[in-house]
Amino acid sequence: MRPTRPRVVYYRIHDRTYPRNSRIRRYLADAGFEVVSPRPSRVRGRIVRLAHDVFRLWAEARRSQVVVLSELRLAHAPFVALVGRLTRCTVVIDGFVGLHETAVGDWKAVSPTSFRARLLRLQDRLAVTWSDVYLIDTEVRAAAVRHDHPRARCVLALPVGAPPWATPQPARTTSEPLRLLYYGNYIPLHGLDIVIEALGSLAPRRAFSATFVGNGSLRPAIEARAVTLGIANDCVFLDSVPEEALLSVIASTDVVLGTFGTSAKAQSVVANKVWQGLACGRVVVTRDTAAVRELAPIARNLLVGVRSPESADLADTLAELSPADADTSIATDLEAWVAGEYAQFGDILRDLVESRCRR
Repeated sequence: MRPTRPRVVYYRIHDRTYPRNSRIRRYLADAGFEVVSPRPSRVRGRIVRLAHDVFRLWAEARRSQVVVLSELRLAHAPFVALVGRLTRCTVVIDGFVGLHETAVGDWKAVSPTSFRARLLRLQDRLAVTWSDVYLIDTEVRAAAVRHDHPRARCVLALPVGAPPWATPQPARTTSEPLRLLYYGNYIPLHGLDIVIEALGSLAPRRAFSATFVGNGSLRPAIEARAVTLGIANDCVFLDSVPEEALLSVIASTDVVLGTFGTSAKAQSVVANKVWQGLACGRVVVTRDTAAVRELAPIARNLLVGVRSPESADLADTLAELSPADADTSIATDLEAWVAGEYAQFGDILRDLVESRCRR
Protein backbone atom coordinates (compact mmCIF):
# COMPACT_ATOMS: atom_id res chain seq x y z
CA MET A 1 0.00 0.00 0.00
CA ARG A 2 1.27 3.46 -0.87
CA PRO A 3 1.73 5.55 2.31
CA THR A 4 -0.48 8.64 2.49
CA ARG A 5 2.48 10.66 3.76
CA PRO A 6 5.80 9.13 2.67
CA ARG A 7 8.53 9.49 5.28
CA VAL A 8 11.91 10.96 4.32
CA VAL A 9 15.12 10.71 6.35
CA TYR A 10 17.39 13.66 5.50
CA TYR A 11 20.87 12.52 6.53
CA ARG A 12 24.01 14.41 7.53
CA ILE A 13 22.91 18.04 7.22
CA HIS A 14 25.99 20.18 7.82
CA ASP A 15 24.04 23.44 8.32
CA ARG A 16 20.26 23.53 8.64
CA THR A 17 20.12 27.15 7.43
CA TYR A 18 22.12 26.47 4.26
CA PRO A 19 19.89 27.35 1.28
CA ARG A 20 20.26 24.03 -0.54
CA ASN A 21 19.03 21.53 2.05
CA SER A 22 16.73 24.09 3.65
CA ARG A 23 14.82 24.57 0.41
CA ILE A 24 14.60 20.87 -0.44
CA ARG A 25 13.36 19.98 3.04
CA ARG A 26 10.82 22.79 2.96
CA TYR A 27 9.53 21.66 -0.42
CA LEU A 28 9.18 18.04 0.68
CA ALA A 29 7.26 19.04 3.80
CA ASP A 30 4.94 21.33 1.81
CA ALA A 31 4.43 18.56 -0.78
CA GLY A 32 3.10 16.16 1.83
CA PHE A 33 6.21 14.22 2.82
CA GLU A 34 7.12 13.72 6.46
CA VAL A 35 10.73 14.85 6.82
CA VAL A 36 12.99 13.84 9.71
CA SER A 37 16.62 14.92 9.96
CA PRO A 38 18.60 13.26 12.78
CA ARG A 39 21.24 15.55 14.23
CA PRO A 40 24.82 14.28 13.85
CA SER A 41 26.28 12.50 16.84
CA ARG A 42 28.56 14.48 19.16
CA VAL A 43 30.35 11.57 20.80
CA ARG A 44 34.14 11.58 20.76
CA GLY A 45 36.05 9.75 18.09
CA ARG A 46 35.42 9.99 14.35
CA ILE A 47 34.76 6.28 13.83
CA VAL A 48 32.46 6.09 16.85
CA ARG A 49 30.51 9.16 15.67
CA LEU A 50 30.13 7.63 12.23
CA ALA A 51 28.89 4.35 13.70
CA HIS A 52 26.34 6.20 15.85
CA ASP A 53 25.11 8.21 12.87
CA VAL A 54 24.79 5.20 10.57
CA PHE A 55 22.94 3.21 13.22
CA ARG A 56 20.55 6.11 13.77
CA LEU A 57 20.07 6.39 10.01
CA TRP A 58 19.23 2.68 9.80
CA ALA A 59 16.76 2.96 12.69
CA GLU A 60 14.98 5.88 11.05
CA ALA A 61 15.09 4.35 7.56
CA ARG A 62 13.31 1.19 8.77
CA ARG A 63 10.22 3.38 9.27
CA SER A 64 10.70 5.45 6.11
CA GLN A 65 10.43 5.22 2.34
CA VAL A 66 13.13 7.69 1.23
CA VAL A 67 16.67 8.47 2.40
CA VAL A 68 18.30 11.72 1.25
CA LEU A 69 22.03 12.41 1.62
CA SER A 70 22.59 16.14 2.12
CA GLU A 71 24.93 18.29 0.03
CA LEU A 72 28.63 18.39 0.98
CA ARG A 73 28.44 14.82 2.26
CA LEU A 74 29.28 12.58 -0.72
CA ALA A 75 31.85 10.67 1.32
CA HIS A 76 28.88 9.17 3.20
CA ALA A 77 27.24 7.81 0.04
CA PRO A 78 28.31 4.16 0.67
CA PHE A 79 26.60 4.10 4.07
CA VAL A 80 23.44 5.75 2.76
CA ALA A 81 23.30 3.37 -0.19
CA LEU A 82 23.78 0.30 2.03
CA VAL A 83 21.10 1.42 4.49
CA GLY A 84 18.77 2.21 1.60
CA ARG A 85 19.16 -1.27 0.15
CA LEU A 86 18.68 -3.00 3.51
CA THR A 87 15.53 -1.02 4.29
CA ARG A 88 14.18 -0.88 0.71
CA CYS A 89 14.20 2.92 0.76
CA THR A 90 14.58 5.10 -2.30
CA VAL A 91 18.08 6.62 -2.14
CA VAL A 92 18.47 10.28 -3.10
CA ILE A 93 22.00 11.71 -3.15
CA ASP A 94 22.61 15.43 -3.55
CA GLY A 95 25.77 15.88 -5.60
CA PHE A 96 25.60 19.67 -5.31
CA VAL A 97 29.27 19.84 -4.25
CA GLY A 98 31.48 17.13 -5.72
CA LEU A 99 34.57 15.91 -3.89
CA HIS A 100 36.95 15.89 -6.88
CA GLU A 101 35.76 19.15 -8.43
CA THR A 102 36.22 20.96 -5.12
CA ALA A 103 39.57 19.62 -3.90
CA VAL A 104 41.22 19.25 -7.31
CA GLY A 105 39.42 21.73 -9.57
CA ASP A 106 38.61 24.65 -7.28
CA TRP A 107 41.08 24.64 -4.40
CA LYS A 108 43.85 22.80 -6.27
CA ALA A 109 44.69 21.27 -2.90
CA VAL A 110 45.14 17.83 -4.43
CA SER A 111 47.29 16.98 -7.44
CA PRO A 112 45.10 15.79 -10.34
CA THR A 113 47.47 12.86 -10.95
CA SER A 114 47.63 11.70 -7.32
CA PHE A 115 46.05 8.64 -5.78
CA ARG A 116 43.95 10.96 -3.61
CA ALA A 117 42.48 12.60 -6.73
CA ARG A 118 41.60 9.21 -8.21
CA LEU A 119 39.96 8.20 -4.95
CA LEU A 120 37.88 11.38 -4.85
CA ARG A 121 36.76 10.85 -8.44
CA LEU A 122 35.80 7.26 -7.62
CA GLN A 123 33.74 8.42 -4.64
CA ASP A 124 31.91 10.90 -6.85
CA ARG A 125 31.22 8.23 -9.46
CA LEU A 126 29.94 5.71 -6.93
CA ALA A 127 27.59 8.31 -5.46
CA VAL A 128 25.89 8.54 -8.86
CA THR A 129 25.88 4.78 -9.37
CA TRP A 130 24.44 3.98 -5.95
CA SER A 131 21.62 6.52 -6.02
CA ASP A 132 18.08 6.05 -7.28
CA VAL A 133 17.89 9.82 -7.80
CA TYR A 134 21.03 11.92 -8.13
CA LEU A 135 20.48 15.65 -7.63
CA ILE A 136 22.58 18.40 -9.16
CA ASP A 137 21.90 22.13 -9.46
CA THR A 138 21.93 23.05 -13.16
CA GLU A 139 20.93 21.33 -16.37
CA VAL A 140 24.46 21.86 -17.69
CA ARG A 141 25.85 19.79 -14.83
CA ALA A 142 23.05 17.23 -15.09
CA ALA A 143 23.83 16.70 -18.78
CA ALA A 144 27.51 16.15 -17.95
CA VAL A 145 26.65 13.58 -15.28
CA ARG A 146 24.32 11.73 -17.65
CA HIS A 147 27.03 11.69 -20.31
CA ASP A 148 29.60 10.27 -17.89
CA HIS A 149 27.12 7.84 -16.30
CA PRO A 150 24.79 6.57 -19.05
CA ARG A 151 23.45 3.85 -16.73
CA ALA A 152 22.52 6.26 -13.92
CA ARG A 153 18.95 5.64 -12.81
CA CYS A 154 17.82 9.27 -12.59
CA VAL A 155 19.89 12.47 -12.73
CA LEU A 156 17.79 15.53 -11.95
CA ALA A 157 18.69 19.21 -12.07
CA LEU A 158 17.17 20.87 -9.03
CA PRO A 159 17.84 24.64 -9.07
CA VAL A 160 19.10 26.41 -5.97
CA GLY A 161 16.43 29.11 -6.15
CA ALA A 162 16.09 32.00 -3.72
CA PRO A 163 15.18 31.63 -0.03
CA PRO A 164 11.96 33.17 1.36
CA TRP A 165 13.75 36.19 2.82
CA ALA A 166 15.00 37.30 -0.62
CA THR A 167 12.22 39.65 -1.73
CA PRO A 168 12.16 42.63 -4.13
CA GLN A 169 13.59 45.81 -2.61
CA PRO A 170 13.00 49.44 -3.67
CA ALA A 171 15.61 50.86 -6.00
CA ARG A 172 18.17 53.24 -4.53
CA THR A 173 17.51 56.92 -5.17
CA THR A 174 20.97 57.51 -6.65
CA SER A 175 23.39 55.33 -8.58
CA GLU A 176 26.57 57.29 -7.86
CA PRO A 177 28.91 56.17 -6.57
CA LEU A 178 28.13 52.72 -7.89
CA ARG A 179 27.64 50.41 -4.91
CA LEU A 180 28.96 46.90 -5.39
CA LEU A 181 28.47 43.91 -3.09
CA TYR A 182 30.28 40.63 -2.68
CA TYR A 183 29.30 38.18 0.03
CA GLY A 184 30.48 34.66 0.61
CA ASN A 185 33.34 32.58 1.96
CA TYR A 186 36.15 33.76 -0.31
CA ILE A 187 36.33 30.43 -2.09
CA PRO A 188 38.22 30.08 -5.41
CA LEU A 189 34.91 29.46 -7.22
CA HIS A 190 34.02 33.12 -6.65
CA GLY A 191 37.15 34.46 -8.36
CA LEU A 192 37.91 37.27 -5.90
CA ASP A 193 41.38 37.70 -7.41
CA ILE A 194 39.71 38.69 -10.67
CA VAL A 195 37.22 40.95 -8.90
CA ILE A 196 39.82 42.93 -6.95
CA GLU A 197 41.96 43.46 -10.08
CA ALA A 198 38.87 44.67 -11.94
CA LEU A 199 38.13 47.17 -9.19
CA GLY A 200 41.67 48.46 -9.44
CA SER A 201 41.12 49.11 -13.15
CA LEU A 202 37.68 50.61 -12.50
CA ALA A 203 38.87 53.21 -9.98
CA PRO A 204 40.21 55.79 -12.49
CA ARG A 205 37.07 55.46 -14.64
CA ARG A 206 34.15 55.50 -12.23
CA ALA A 207 33.44 56.24 -8.57
CA PHE A 208 32.41 53.12 -6.69
CA SER A 209 32.05 51.67 -3.23
CA ALA A 210 32.61 47.93 -2.84
CA THR A 211 31.47 46.03 0.23
CA PHE A 212 32.86 42.56 0.93
CA VAL A 213 30.90 40.52 3.47
CA GLY A 214 32.19 37.24 4.79
CA ASN A 215 35.29 35.39 5.93
CA GLY A 216 37.59 32.82 4.44
CA SER A 217 41.21 31.83 4.04
CA LEU A 218 41.66 34.06 0.97
CA ARG A 219 40.33 37.23 2.63
CA PRO A 220 43.70 38.55 3.93
CA ALA A 221 45.21 38.33 0.45
CA ILE A 222 42.27 40.19 -1.10
CA GLU A 223 42.43 42.93 1.54
CA ALA A 224 46.18 43.29 1.01
CA ARG A 225 45.72 43.51 -2.75
CA ALA A 226 43.15 46.31 -2.31
CA VAL A 227 45.80 48.30 -0.44
CA THR A 228 48.42 47.63 -3.13
CA LEU A 229 46.02 48.74 -5.87
CA GLY A 230 45.23 51.95 -4.00
CA ILE A 231 41.52 51.20 -3.60
CA ALA A 232 41.44 50.42 0.13
CA ASN A 233 39.34 53.55 0.77
CA ASP A 234 36.80 52.36 -1.81
CA CYS A 235 36.45 48.91 -0.25
CA VAL A 236 34.83 47.89 3.03
CA PHE A 237 35.54 44.42 4.41
CA LEU A 238 33.00 43.09 6.90
CA ASP A 239 32.67 39.81 8.73
CA SER A 240 29.85 37.39 7.96
CA VAL A 241 26.36 38.49 8.94
CA PRO A 242 23.37 36.34 9.94
CA GLU A 243 21.16 35.24 7.06
CA GLU A 244 18.32 37.49 8.22
CA ALA A 245 20.61 40.53 7.89
CA LEU A 246 21.51 39.87 4.25
CA LEU A 247 18.33 41.46 2.91
CA SER A 248 19.20 44.93 4.23
CA VAL A 249 22.78 44.53 2.98
CA ILE A 250 21.56 43.69 -0.53
CA ALA A 251 18.97 46.49 -0.43
CA SER A 252 21.71 49.06 0.16
CA THR A 253 23.61 48.11 -2.99
CA ASP A 254 23.23 48.52 -6.76
CA VAL A 255 25.06 45.44 -7.98
CA VAL A 256 25.58 41.96 -6.54
CA LEU A 257 28.77 40.33 -7.77
CA GLY A 258 28.38 36.66 -8.65
CA THR A 259 31.12 34.16 -9.51
CA PHE A 260 34.16 34.72 -11.70
CA GLY A 261 36.30 31.63 -11.08
CA THR A 262 37.94 29.79 -13.95
CA SER A 263 37.45 26.14 -12.93
CA ALA A 264 35.18 23.75 -14.79
CA LYS A 265 32.76 23.89 -11.89
CA ALA A 266 32.64 27.69 -12.03
CA GLN A 267 31.46 27.42 -15.63
CA SER A 268 28.53 25.18 -14.76
CA VAL A 269 26.96 26.49 -11.54
CA VAL A 270 24.65 29.33 -10.52
CA ALA A 271 25.67 30.56 -7.08
CA ASN A 272 23.33 31.29 -4.18
CA LYS A 273 24.14 35.00 -4.40
CA VAL A 274 23.02 35.13 -8.04
CA TRP A 275 19.57 33.82 -7.15
CA GLN A 276 19.30 36.01 -4.08
CA GLY A 277 20.40 39.20 -5.84
CA LEU A 278 17.91 38.67 -8.67
CA ALA A 279 15.07 37.91 -6.25
CA CYS A 280 15.84 41.17 -4.42
CA GLY A 281 15.59 43.12 -7.66
CA ARG A 282 19.27 43.96 -7.93
CA VAL A 283 21.50 43.80 -10.97
CA VAL A 284 23.70 40.70 -10.77
CA VAL A 285 27.01 40.74 -12.63
CA THR A 286 28.56 37.30 -13.05
CA ARG A 287 30.42 35.17 -15.58
CA ASP A 288 28.44 34.50 -18.75
CA THR A 289 28.18 30.71 -18.83
CA ALA A 290 25.79 28.14 -20.22
CA ALA A 291 24.43 27.59 -16.70
CA VAL A 292 23.76 31.29 -16.12
CA ARG A 293 22.11 31.56 -19.52
CA GLU A 294 19.46 29.12 -18.29
CA LEU A 295 18.14 32.04 -16.22
CA ALA A 296 18.60 34.78 -18.80
CA PRO A 297 15.12 34.63 -20.40
CA ILE A 298 13.53 35.13 -16.98
CA ALA A 299 16.06 37.44 -15.32
CA ARG A 300 16.09 39.81 -18.29
CA ASN A 301 17.90 43.13 -17.67
CA LEU A 302 18.87 42.26 -14.10
CA LEU A 303 21.36 39.59 -15.20
CA VAL A 304 24.58 40.89 -16.76
CA GLY A 305 27.13 38.37 -17.99
CA VAL A 306 30.87 38.92 -18.40
CA ARG A 307 32.07 36.84 -21.31
CA SER A 308 35.68 36.20 -20.36
CA PRO A 309 37.58 35.52 -17.13
CA GLU A 310 39.74 38.59 -17.69
CA SER A 311 39.55 41.29 -15.02
CA ALA A 312 39.63 43.95 -17.75
CA ASP A 313 36.32 42.69 -19.15
CA LEU A 314 34.72 42.83 -15.71
CA ALA A 315 36.03 46.38 -15.26
CA ASP A 316 34.59 47.41 -18.63
CA THR A 317 31.22 45.92 -17.72
CA LEU A 318 31.08 47.76 -14.40
CA ALA A 319 32.24 51.04 -15.95
CA GLU A 320 29.35 51.01 -18.42
CA LEU A 321 26.69 49.62 -16.11
CA SER A 322 23.46 51.45 -15.35
CA PRO A 323 21.58 50.01 -12.37
CA ALA A 324 18.10 48.87 -13.34
CA ASP A 325 14.88 49.64 -11.55
CA ALA A 326 13.67 46.83 -9.33
CA ASP A 327 11.34 44.49 -11.23
CA THR A 328 9.15 42.45 -8.89
CA SER A 329 7.89 40.28 -11.74
CA ILE A 330 11.34 38.77 -12.22
CA ALA A 331 11.36 37.35 -8.69
CA THR A 332 7.89 35.92 -9.25
CA ASP A 333 8.83 34.38 -12.59
CA LEU A 334 12.04 32.85 -11.23
CA GLU A 335 10.18 31.30 -8.31
CA ALA A 336 7.52 29.87 -10.61
CA TRP A 337 10.19 28.23 -12.77
CA VAL A 338 11.99 26.76 -9.75
CA ALA A 339 8.69 25.51 -8.31
CA GLY A 340 8.03 23.63 -11.55
CA GLU A 341 11.40 21.86 -11.31
CA TYR A 342 10.74 20.88 -7.71
CA ALA A 343 7.30 19.56 -8.60
CA GLN A 344 8.97 17.20 -11.05
CA PHE A 345 11.23 15.98 -8.26
CA GLY A 346 8.20 15.34 -6.03
CA ASP A 347 6.45 13.37 -8.77
CA ILE A 348 9.53 11.20 -9.30
CA LEU A 349 9.82 10.45 -5.59
CA ARG A 350 6.14 9.52 -5.27
CA ASP A 351 6.38 7.20 -8.28
CA LEU A 352 9.45 5.46 -6.85
CA VAL A 353 7.81 5.06 -3.45
CA GLU A 354 4.66 3.66 -4.99
CA SER A 355 6.63 1.28 -7.20
CA ARG A 356 8.53 -0.15 -4.21
CA CYS A 357 5.38 -0.46 -2.15
CA ARG A 358 3.91 -2.70 -4.87
CA ARG A 359 6.78 -5.18 -4.64
